[in-house]
Amino acid sequence: METKTMAQPLEKTGEKGAKVQIYTPTHICTGYVSCPSQRRLLDLLNGIPFNSDEFLRVSFAQMRFPDGTEAAVQSAHINKANILFLKEIGDEHRGLGSQVGPQPYPYVAKPTTKAVKLYMPFHTLTGQIQCTERRRVVDVLLNSELRFFALTNVEICPLAGSSESGINFVAVNKGQILSLAELA
Repeated sequence: METKTMAQPLEKTGEKGAKVQIYTPTHICTGYVSCPSQRRLLDLLNGIPFNSDEFLRVSFAQMRFPDGTEAAVQSAHINKANILFLKEIGDEHRGLGSQVGPQPYPYVAKPTTKAVKLYMPFHTLTGQIQCTERRRVVDVLLNSELRFFALTNVEICPLAGSSESGINFVAVNKGQILSLAELA
């Protein structure tokens, strides 16, 4: 299926669909996540401004398993606790909140970025984590109630296969991080 064919049903609903690739311990799922126009993808994952489902609905999902098999389904529901990380695919970047118009929550500037290397099951991620003034990387991990945080300028290195670099935005499930190293 072509991307344009898959995106049409979401456009008819009045909600924007972000094309995403979701990495889990058992498979990689590529498809569309319906994200209302005033919400960021990261907010949807974290249940902001209100608590949302524990499952993320993915339309027109393509599932790829480690043994090389693939499956296409109309709709899949993925448990957010089992998402290692999620990356957006395509031209429209909604992850960090570049929407136009009033935002339903106060905007907080993120002036400081720190280079980090995250060790996760089956992958290593290298990129930039945002910290507000007077906060350390460990504060993002330990002192935040949010499950997912943003990593920018990311390189994804799987245990097997070739690495992928130049990724603008990845939402990382902090509960799936095995270890983190701050880079100089």
